[in-house]
Amino acid sequence: MSMDLVRFESVAARDVALVVLEELTHAASVRAWLLESIGLETESTTILEASDSLGGPESAEFDATRRWSALEVGLETADERVRLVLTVGTGPAVDTDVDALESIRTRRDRSLEGDWDDCRLVSIAPKSALETGTTDTELPADATISLESFRDRFAARDGDRDEYRTALVQAAIDRGRRSASADGPPSIVAEYRALVRERDPVFDLEAENEDADTVAADDTAVAIDAPPLADDHRLVHALTDGTVDLRIPGAAVHLRAFAARYATAIPPATELLTDGDALVLRLSVPAIDSDSSENDDALDGDATAIDEAAVDEALTALRDLLTVSERVADRSS
Repeated sequence: MSMDLVRFESVAARDVALVVLEELTHAASVRAWLLESIGLETESTTILEASDSLGGPESAEFDATRRWSALEVGLETADERVRLVLTVGTGPAVDTDVDALESIRTRRDRSLEGDWDDCRLVSIAPKSALETGTTDTELPADATISLESFRDRFAARDGDRDEYRTALVQAAIDRGRRSASADGPPSIVAEYRALVRERDPVFDLEAENEDADTVAADDTAVAIDAPPLADDHRLVHALTDGTVDLRIPGAAVHLRAFAARYATAIPPATELLTDGDALVLRLSVPAIDSDSSENDDALDGDATAIDEAAVDEALTALRDLLTVSERVADRSS
């Protein structure tokens, strides 16, 4: 299966938690690795029960907008019965809301007062959050495991399902980072989106919904949708890189024929690149970045901190590539 066909546009912490739960209960190698990471023995360990749980068992309510979720797993080793409470987060800090944190602490106390000899709290989150994220509501974890380590284990296995899991976990990491940025002051991306919509409302720009393959490392890549864009094509403007890409899956092998067939529609300055089985048509445009917010207008309090001429040039490139996408779709129908 080609991952070009799959877009994770609303993946959240609970989606990752369910993947972790499946791996923990059905993949012996992952279970052994996870238990070793926690400091538990792996031989003769039996899973007695497992569940996804954000609130208590009597009120298991899930919210897809949360940046964290939880799992509870009961284990029996040769010497003791251990309950694991694993929190899975995608945000930039290892934290939760106060009520949920108190719920987790309460469950830990109940476990130790009940039939369990030990209870371990395990925090699963992006590496950056585990290394630097601390808040007043930080979880008192007994062990930590990075989401990147899960991603890398899936990537090392050779299978379509593992490729899917790898992409899902990476998308969760990326989306958590973008959501965190969106909670702060208005960004260059937000200003860009506002300027584009002001000029041409037909464009739909979703900076938070790109898949992992098309998001720039600095989180300033914006996915563009508009009526002429073919369903399986991907149009992305990387603001700080100064590029506009039209990604066409399955066309890389036909690069020469494609260039000849659509020569009249492809702008002369277009670069034709390949990425796996996808053909990428790239146009260079002026970069839009935070440096442009340091101009005199921005310092004087002008609400628009980016170069509007650069936005206009980008729109021209976007329309040119949309024309190519429309032409390809028409010939394929």
